[in-house]
Amino acid sequence: MLTITFIFVGILLVVFQTTVTMFTPLSTASPDLYYILVAFLAFRLDVVRSVAIILIVSCTLDVFSGTIIGFYPLLCYGGYFLIRFISIKMPVRESLYQLPLVALSYLIVSLLVYHTLDFLQPDTLGAWHWSRILLRAALIIPLAWPLFRIFELLYSTLRSKRYRINLFSSSSGNQFRDKERLL
Repeated sequence: MLTITFIFVGILLVVFQTTVTMFTPLSTASPDLYYILVAFLAFRLDVVRSVAIILIVSCTLDVFSGTIIGFYPLLCYGGYFLIRFISIKMPVRESLYQLPLVALSYLIVSLLVYHTLDFLQPDTLGAWHWSRILLRAALIIPLAWPLFRIFELLYSTLRSKRYRINLFSSSSGNQFRDKERLL
């Protein structure tokens, strides 16, 4: 249920980003909301669930706004594994470094993906502009805080005991006696 919910949330973020905030694939002032979800997954969920969620969300984003096929999955997985690696090695409390780490990893991964794609397919990408990428990274920081809170609320709600659905266990006890207690 947790995986399906975050896939749905990720697709909603992709649809919102590509229809409301992104007028063209190379829009300067469009925040990358999907990257905030990728960062949250790197901080909270295990690798298997995160990889499944990121695969579906990044492929959806690639279909909606991709100019080069595979650009968004490469960006998402690069960011996910970079954030996951750095956050494991951090000696300080998580709340102190989350937002700056999201923006910094976005800058690093964007630069690496851009130069990799420029090497593999020259003349297909636009020119690299530091002002554009810094603006996009700066837009991630104020939007990450409320989205992290929403994701955390969703995560804790779905992890609580009353929302768990256990398909493989049977109910124990006497069913007739349980029905009598309810009456």
